[in-house]
Amino acid sequence: MDSLPTEVLVLVFEYLRVGEILACIKVCRRWNEILSGHETLLSGKACILRCTSKTAKSKALWNMIGTRQPSAVVLRNADPVCLQVLLKHHPYLTNLSVSLSYKDFVKKAPRTISLFKELVELEIHVKGGNQIEDVRVGGWVHLLRNIRKLTLSEFGGIADEHLPPSLSHLTLSVGRLPDSLSSTLHYLTFLEIRSLDDSKFSSLSPHLHNLRTCVFTSCNCTNLDFPTSLLSELKIQGSVSGRIQLQNTLKLEKVHFSLKGSMPECQLPNTVTQLSLRGTASCDPHWLLGLSVACTHISKLDLKGFSLKSTIASSIGMRFPKVTHLNIIGCVGGNTDHMYLMAV
Repeated sequence: MDSLPTEVLVLVFEYLRVGEILACIKVCRRWNEILSGHETLLSGKACILRCTSKTAKSKALWNMIGTRQPSAVVLRNADPVCLQVLLKHHPYLTNLSVSLSYKDFVKKAPRTISLFKELVELEIHVKGGNQIEDVRVGGWVHLLRNIRKLTLSEFGGIADEHLPPSLSHLTLSVGRLPDSLSSTLHYLTFLEIRSLDDSKFSSLSPHLHNLRTCVFTSCNCTNLDFPTSLLSELKIQGSVSGRIQLQNTLKLEKVHFSLKGSMPECQLPNTVTQLSLRGTASCDPHWLLGLSVACTHISKLDLKGFSLKSTIASSIGMRFPKVTHLNIIGCVGGNTDHMYLMAV
């Protein structure tokens, strides 16, 4: 390795993770000088810093980064001490993703995170967080005046009504939603709810007017009736046994369904231009025929892995004459080669 040119070593170091680079610094004086002095290498590593709690506490890491401000930091197995170290070196961080245990979260983690006053995007993943039934998030998130995107994962439940008005993107993976979440939904433009059920949707439905994008994952619902709204994109993954009502969403353009079981009854507005039907759900041929009449502006159709009746599959290209992008990989039913040629 001593005979390798510096340029070659730099190319090798670019593939290393932060923790591996810290180990390489200790190998010899030459490697230390290369890793500590090569501007391009260090700026690339400092752009998005991914490390564990142990690495974040290392003085060598911060000596290596120096005054370069990382645009994002991803901390795995974090604890309050490593968050305090991060706060000391980079108090003006704008993008932070933290994974930590339930015990570490309930100690001082929220208080320390709230001191990053310039945060724009924040993700918190709590291991064993289902034990946290009524954590009050708004009390400390409200201190983040510039926060735009917030993700809370694996919480048992949250009990808040005072999330900051600057928030526009909210992602929740919680066992129970707060009854007063409606006050937050009035100014959100993006909402993602994981593990959606009928009770959660019924509390959300009347307050979805201003949302532009709505994502429901691990869905297990009977009916989903959407009110008149500004919704332009909808993604649903999971199971819906009854009906999906979307006729009143007059600006809806993108619809993505990845459903299990049978395709539920669904009425789409004529504004839809992109439709994705993935998964194992089987489709009623009459529904697809009606869709080709009701939605005449569809230009992008994705049926990957979707189950279709053979009588419909063979003529789908003619049914949607404006389709310019058609994905039928793994599509069941009909002659797929014939489908592709007719659609093009």
